[in-house]
Amino acid sequence: MIGKFYGVGVGPGDPDLLTMRAINVLKTATVICLPRSSTDNDSVAMKVAGPYIPATAELVEIATPMTRDKAVLEKEWKRGAVKIVEHLRQGKNVAFITIGDAMLFSTYSYLLKEVRLLLPDVEVQTVPGVTSFAGAAAHLNIALAEGSERLAIIPAVDDPADLRAILEQFPSVVLMKVAGKYEEIVDLLNELGLKDKAVYISKLGYPDQFVTFDLDSLRGLKRDYLSLILIKREGL
Repeated sequence: MIGKFYGVGVGPGDPDLLTMRAINVLKTATVICLPRSSTDNDSVAMKVAGPYIPATAELVEIATPMTRDKAVLEKEWKRGAVKIVEHLRQGKNVAFITIGDAMLFSTYSYLLKEVRLLLPDVEVQTVPGVTSFAGAAAHLNIALAEGSERLAIIPAVDDPADLRAILEQFPSVVLMKVAGKYEEIVDLLNELGLKDKAVYISKLGYPDQFVTFDLDSLRGLKRDYLSLILIKREGL
């Protein structure tokens, strides 16, 4: 018997935002796979999902290095898939946990492709999770979009200048993973008259959650990887 493979989105950071379905999977899976970006950092997803994982579950770390080097990433995806498949072939149900939603900018989607290459007949169930930007909008009581408004969700960018057309065309924009190019992004927002129509949020739902409407106050400071900027042209 081959076990089932689950991808579980555990939400942005608050354990209370896990869905009932996610909690039920975590309580019954034999093996829980934890994404870990480096040996120096604990799994962020584990910090969120930990309260719902029984002590009897077997924990398996899957390396998810913080790099854009595709060769390095593909090597780790294949290595992680091999670990997962080994347990599935033993008849164990395996759950891979990931912050946010499992199918949005998540390592899970890449691992799933590799697992299916190795084990085409495996049964897969993906559990959606609350995204960071949905959680941020709810926390602030600000609508992401209303009526026929268009909403753009943009991941980390190499050149903030590429955002100009998007910011000019979309009334609502979410910029994710903004830490690396923060100053350049704020400069562009200021140029377009949008700096005062934006809010910065980092580590939503964690004890050290941080929110500010004063984007200039963060210039020159270290920003957390789990950060985003929400912009609304009509004002927040």
